[in-house]
Amino acid sequence: MAIKSILLPLSGLPGRGQWLDAVVRRAREWGAHVEALHVAIDPRDSVAYVGEGMTSAMIGDVMAVAEQESDERRQEAQKVFEDACQRNNVTISDQPDAGPGTAHFTIVTGREEDIIASRGRLADLIFARRPEGGGEEVTFSVTLEAALLDTGCPVLILPPSDPVEFGRSVAIYWNGSPEAGKAINFAMPFLEKAEQVCVLEVDAEHHSGPGTEEVVRYLAWHGVKAEGRNLERAGSDSESLLAATSAVGADMLVMGAYTRSRLRRLVFGGVTRDVLTRSSVPVLMAH
Repeated sequence: MAIKSILLPLSGLPGRGQWLDAVVRRAREWGAHVEALHVAIDPRDSVAYVGEGMTSAMIGDVMAVAEQESDERRQEAQKVFEDACQRNNVTISDQPDAGPGTAHFTIVTGREEDIIASRGRLADLIFARRPEGGGEEVTFSVTLEAALLDTGCPVLILPPSDPVEFGRSVAIYWNGSPEAGKAINFAMPFLEKAEQVCVLEVDAEHHSGPGTEEVVRYLAWHGVKAEGRNLERAGSDSESLLAATSAVGADMLVMGAYTRSRLRRLVFGGVTRDVLTRSSVPVLMAH
């Protein structure tokens, strides 16, 4: 599948912005369009978080402060984004014929998870960057879950560090699930250009469906040369996976997201959440 439309949520503070270079460079390489989406909070929503008994003047002040803070975040995010486009010679435009490689900063007001869930259904790939911590973690978690579960679109999550390049060496986490199969299909633009691809499976005897040998054979039909490795469990699945990803020198991980039911995740924990919070390399996920 060709990647021509990339959605980039950019409501949080973008930091130094070097990570954006990786995003816009990919867009130019693929001849794709990046929609950097800034979702501004409706100032009226801030009133829901204040105490009772406030006067109308006090409520007005709270709304004014919330609006000013939102506008400052928007200005910073837009400046960092436009600088990244300029550094990488990407045209700022929302017209399909203005390429190769275009980008546009879109501002909407509402709830970020709702906007992402809607607009992501017409994207080929959603980029997201994991925050370094603090108050943005909760917002990121809610937005990411909406992107993964409500769009049908793959999501590529970048770590808090600034990866300059990734996709040269790709690890695939295979557990026989439909989600893992979808992730491989979505990742083909990366896999076809990778220099090294390794298919990793933890506790293969406990999985149903095809094994790593079948995955390697399937990839070969797409011109992707890969090797398979069946891993013994060393701690949790996520610990084994992340250790193996590092051991094979992968700079990107591909995997299915939320392959267990919600109840099983609550009882046994979830590989998805563990990888999201601990991976030091970009992770492409699909549900």
